[in-house]
Amino acid sequence: MNGDLSLIENDEAPASTVGAATREAIKVGAKRAIAVNGFSRVRIADITRAAGKSPAAFYLYFDGKDALLHELLSDFESKLLEQVSAPPSPGEDIARHLANRLQAFWRIYREDWPIATAAFQMSMTDQQFARAWHNIRQKGIRAFATTVRRAQAAGGAAGLDPELLASAVTSMIEYACYNWTAKGGDFPERLIDDKTAVDVLSHVILQAVTGKR
Repeated sequence: MNGDLSLIENDEAPASTVGAATREAIKVGAKRAIAVNGFSRVRIADITRAAGKSPAAFYLYFDGKDALLHELLSDFESKLLEQVSAPPSPGEDIARHLANRLQAFWRIYREDWPIATAAFQMSMTDQQFARAWHNIRQKGIRAFATTVRRAQAAGGAAGLDPELLASAVTSMIEYACYNWTAKGGDFPERLIDDKTAVDVLSHVILQAVTGKR
């Protein structure tokens, strides 16, 4: 009887709610599976096992691994646009703005490093991922260049090309985060805590952009 009631409850649940929950479970499971196996070696079976869903449920929402990674990368980009890319507000201290945005970037990257790592690696061999990754980088560079110009107006980074400086700094941040979280990075046996990571990156970036510690 309990099983019958469960079936009735599932039938009465809104399809959109059930579907959204299943889709999210698959995406969470994919992050876990990719973190263990890497994207190139992970199988659909690994993803569905980590998600607690069936392969049939996977193919109901995604055509395959690449389609799933594209959606996960889109989610990653949305977080960056919302929490990192906002320019400094009028009167906001540039050093504080940079430190806050860097902290947000590190937090997002730390949580989604399997996705960022997979997309970065796939961008080297796949044109679609290369375009998607390039698009994310370009948005980040343009946003950072706006901050650089504000810093230059206050006397920092005098005489430097703001877009090239933004490109150099964002490349350093991106690769440092990748290198500190990837299994094949410089410290595969070390868990780098948030404060240590942000302190080191903030020191380098604030020196480069504002001349301040």
